[in-house]
Amino acid sequence: MKTTILTLMITFFLLGCNKNSEVENQFSIGVGIDLSIRNDNGVDLLNPNNPESLNELDIKLFYLINENVEEVNYPNSDNPRGFTIYEHISEYRIGISMNYSEAEEFPVTYVQWNEFDTDTLKCKIYRTNSLVTVEKVWLNDELIWDARDEVEPYYEMIKDY
Repeated sequence: MKTTILTLMITFFLLGCNKNSEVENQFSIGVGIDLSIRNDNGVDLLNPNNPESLNELDIKLFYLINENVEEVNYPNSDNPRGFTIYEHISEYRIGISMNYSEAEEFPVTYVQWNEFDTDTLKCKIYRTNSLVTVEKVWLNDELIWDARDEVEPYYEMIKDY
């Protein structure tokens, strides 16, 4: 009896293991960058307690896809507008989900801070069957982050507001 139970357990275990395991079917996307934004005086422009801060409702993201500029709007997403502002240690940061369209060699994301100020983020994407990640990021055509530097995708911007 013990041998039969042991045989059945081993059989079920072996049948449960297959070549197409969950690990092989997982997909990872890492296409974000975090920014902190300060003015010339060092004031945190993302801190909502600061009267000089950027208004979160004014901020919009746009992706350039096939020569069309499309506003980011994913209503069923955790970040439907493609970004989130959060407190990080002693400052506020904005986490931006960048365009990673396969249609673009260097996908472009426009960050409209308000009706008068827009910045351009361009990135180089690395892709495999199970991974999409950012290799490099340019802000207004200036390289601001490179994965080879092995640091988190982060940059501190200075705005002259």
